[in-house]
Parts: sequence; structure tokens; C-alpha cells
Amino acid sequence: MVKTTLKALALGLALVSTAVFANNPPPTIKADAPNRYVVKKGDTLWAIAGKYLDAPYRWREIWATNKQIKNPNLIYPNDVLILCIVKGQTLVGVDTGEGCAGVEKQLTAPVVQAPATVAVTSSELSIPAIPLPVIKHWLTRTMVVSPQNFENTPYVLASKDGNLITATGNKVYTKGVPLIVGQRYGVFREGEPYVDPRTGDVIGLEVTQVAAGVVTDVSATGISSLQIRSSYGSEVHEGDRVFIEVDAPLPLLFYPAPATVSRGGMIVRTMDGMNTAAKSSVVAVNLGAKDGARVGHILDVYKKGKLIRDVRDSDVPVRLPSELAGQLMIFKTFDNISYGYVLSAEAPLTAGDYLLPPEL
Repeated sequence: MVKTTLKALALGLALVSTAVFANNPPPTIKADAPNRYVVKKGDTLWAIAGKYLDAPYRWREIWATNKQIKNPNLIYPNDVLILCIVKGQTLVGVDTGEGCAGVEKQLTAPVVQAPATVAVTSSELSIPAIPLPVIKHWLTRTMVVSPQNFENTPYVLASKDGNLITATGNKVYTKGVPLIVGQRYGVFREGEPYVDPRTGDVIGLEVTQVAAGVVTDVSATGISSLQIRSSYGSEVHEGDRVFIEVDAPLPLLFYPAPATVSRGGMIVRTMDGMNTAAKSSVVAVNLGAKDGARVGHILDVYKKGKLIRDVRDSDVPVRLPSELAGQLMIFKTFDNISYGYVLSAEAPLTAGDYLLPPEL
């Protein structure tokens, strides 16, 4: 069952999409779009949409939804997609055995109001918009926080056994604001701060959860005992910070739509220790919730044109036009920073490449 928050997200993005495209011509179907396509396990909605459209984020405009299904936008492995013309409009729908006549029937049939007759489909087995395993770490274990707030959180003082590093099953002692006995806390490793290239200001600090534990005791001096119950790819170090674990379940649905941000942005970091980002990579951008960035927003990536000298005009420097280099989708937002998944890259993307909503 789709969570209430995800339903709200889907509805919100659907309304944004409708508003954005209301005054634009219908999307153009690719000349080589398949008349029939069998959905396979491992497919993503973005990849399927790209088989039919040059602008995959406009998929919802050509998708023939079944009004008798509560979650009509979900697609599943083994679904057969067919290309149809319904009332003069080219659409894609699921073949129910009746071909395009069935697609038209699903699209135009009146909705039966009785709850018992409306099918409820599960989102857990549907194909995702983008590959979740690629972004799972960034969704569940990494966050961007205020540097000032982070400095005020309790920290790991020492381990019970005197080790510099501690793993699952061991006990550590924390200093700072006393923790709550019985409460589960996360242990977080400080990363690099994010600096806005426009202003030079620090706009966030990236932290990664390395472990989680439960408080077993608080001494009279305020030292808290934390029993490590889970670790996430790294040991606990002295100096790691401790605060309440944030339960962030994997979102099951993303609905891509053109960004409606208040300004242009830039890539500020390419992840995984790489200097460049390619297709299917993760990047951080200096557009956050305060700038209107939302999960599912699509942004075009541009590389600044080279600065050359005009040999016929006294070597005057001339900046060549910027070039479209790729496209990304926002999948997690913070106040001033967002994480983006690179959907396409015509050239290696780097920090400093700038971002704009796609041209319709």
C-alpha cells in the first residue's frame, strides 16, 4: 500500500505537471517508438519513457491511465505496453487482451464509485522511476545538517574496552547533553561542508550514519552509555556525533516533472570520491527546499562555454555559448542542498556546471 505521504507527493507533482504543460503543444512521439513493449524486471520508468519521448518527464501526458485502478500510474514486469491512437491522441497503455480498444475503454469508461469495485495495486512490485539501489545509501544513511547545530550534539567519548574504533555489540560512552535511557540513537560521521560557489558561504554539512545503538544508562556525571546494535559499513570512532536516528523508509515512487525552482543552480559536488559524474551517478546541487526544489524535479545541466581569444580582433577574449551536457532528477532535498541522480550525460559533469529547468 502506498504511504499517505507518497500519495500526496504523487498528487502534488501531477498538479505541477498539468500546470506546466497546459499551454504547450503535446509531446512528440519518437519515430522509432515501439508499438509493443514487454516490461522486464530491472526496467525503470525513465528508461521506458525514453523509448517513446525525447522528453521522458512528459510521460504522464501520453500514459493512458486505467480509472478503475487506484494507483493507475504503476507499471509492472510482464505488462505489455502498446502504442495507440485514442480520439486523435497518441497514447501508451497496458494491453489487457483487447488491444487499443481495451486501452480506449479503460481511459473513457466512467469511474465506478463503489469502493469494492476499484482495484488497489501494490507499489512494492512496480518498476521504479530510477534504480533505487544506486541511491539507497544517499536516501537512508546520508544527510545535510546545519554545522552550528551539529557542533552542539553529543559525541563519542570512548569505548568500554578502550578501543579507538568500536563495532556492533560493543558499548561506547558519550559526552554532552545526556541521552534518554531506552531511546535508539544514530552515530554519525562528520563529512565535508558544502560551500555555495555563488557566495562562498557554508550552506550545509554532510554527515553519514555509521551505526545505531540504544542507551542503557546515564551516569550522575552526565556520561551516557550507548550499546551499539547496528553498524553501516564503518566502525564507530571517538569524536563521532550522536543524535536521534531518523527513520527514512525508501520512497517507492518518484514522479519526474520539470523543476519550478526560484533560480538557477549549480552542481557543488560529485559523489563517491569522483571528480566527474556520468550517467547513473549522484551529485549534490545548491538548490534546496528553500529554493523550491522538490523530489522528482528535473533539471538540465549546462557546461559553461570555453573562453577563447579572437585572433582577428586583437586577441579579445570571447566566451563561447554554453552547451547542454546532461539532465538530472532531484531525489532528496534539504534546506539549501539537494541530491540529484544523473539521468543522462553527454560529457563528464563537474562541480560548477550550472542547472536550469528544461525547456518545454
